Amino acid sequence: MPMGDKDKAFRRLLADERLFLKFLRRFLKQNLPDIIDVEALTLDDLHREDITFIPPDLSERESDVLYRIRGTDAEAYVYVLVEHQSSVSHLMPFRLLSYIVQFWTRYVEKVGEASKRKDFLLPPVLPVVFYEGATRWTAPVHFAEKVRNASDFGKFIPAFEYRLISLRDKNPEALLSYGDALGALFYLANPSKTEGFLEAAERLRIFLLDLSDEERELTTNHLRGYLRILMKKEGLEIDDALDLCLEREEADVMLTYMQKEFRKARKEGREEGREEGREEGREEGREEGREKGQLEMGISIALAMLEAGEPEEKIIRYTGLSPSQLEEIRDGRK
Repeated sequence: MPMGDKDKAFRRLLADERLFLKFLRRFLKQNLPDIIDVEALTLDDLHREDITFIPPDLSERESDVLYRIRGTDAEAYVYVLVEHQSSVSHLMPFRLLSYIVQFWTRYVEKVGEASKRKDFLLPPVLPVVFYEGATRWTAPVHFAEKVRNASDFGKFIPAFEYRLISLRDKNPEALLSYGDALGALFYLANPSKTEGFLEAAERLRIFLLDLSDEERELTTNHLRGYLRILMKKEGLEIDDALDLCLEREEADVMLTYMQKEFRKARKEGREEGREEGREEGREEGREEGREKGQLEMGISIALAMLEAGEPEEKIIRYTGLSPSQLEEIRDGRK
């Protein structure tokens, strides 16, 4: 089964050390011991490992990353598996345990003869499931829950559990409140947000104005994958022009272009199914109302950007207003 757009987008995100460090501090700080000071970690303390121990039939359809984390007095591994499936995998505790055992097997083989020494110890692994499906995660977190009569066998059953992070349970507002690239990207991917594509894209476009150059660049690097996912979900085909825009442009230009393409596709769809006579008149009236609303939003954004001293070229690019419309708005402020 070939890797889908979601798998590619999440794997690319987690493979970015800068974003993974944010992810580590934001979601996993409480799961790591004090001997690993998460806030003190730098990019030099992270090393992404290959995941050849994952069976090929699974790794092709899952986003998996493994990092070696080096603290001042300790070292640990963090293994993250991203689940996109709408149906929950109830064998997850067993799957994760088997992955960790396979990793340890490979680790022992790499160490060689030294692994037979009395003082040899296996490295700790923090297993994480990052779930971004729309339904509630109902699979057990503790391995013992998947073993029959586990309570009767007590200490003979592995005391194993994994850390679950469910994106659907994260408040979209809270994700944006972090004010960085990770928050913006997770906001777009969040299945529980109520905004449609146009509203989410516009909100993100305004959000980008307050980001630092570094965070804006980081968002741009990973935004195209998420926009492809959202546009396909809305039924918009990715043609050559749109694909070129996604590959070359900055985040704000991408968002503006895709909003226009989205409106164009929706308008064409409405026209194809439009009835003659009164229905056509009503549809035109609704379209005029929507265009008026979009114009009012553009004017509001333009006023805010004028107050912030933004250049005219940037305001036109962000709002879609014409130079003459912007001049009228500027004259009205005087």
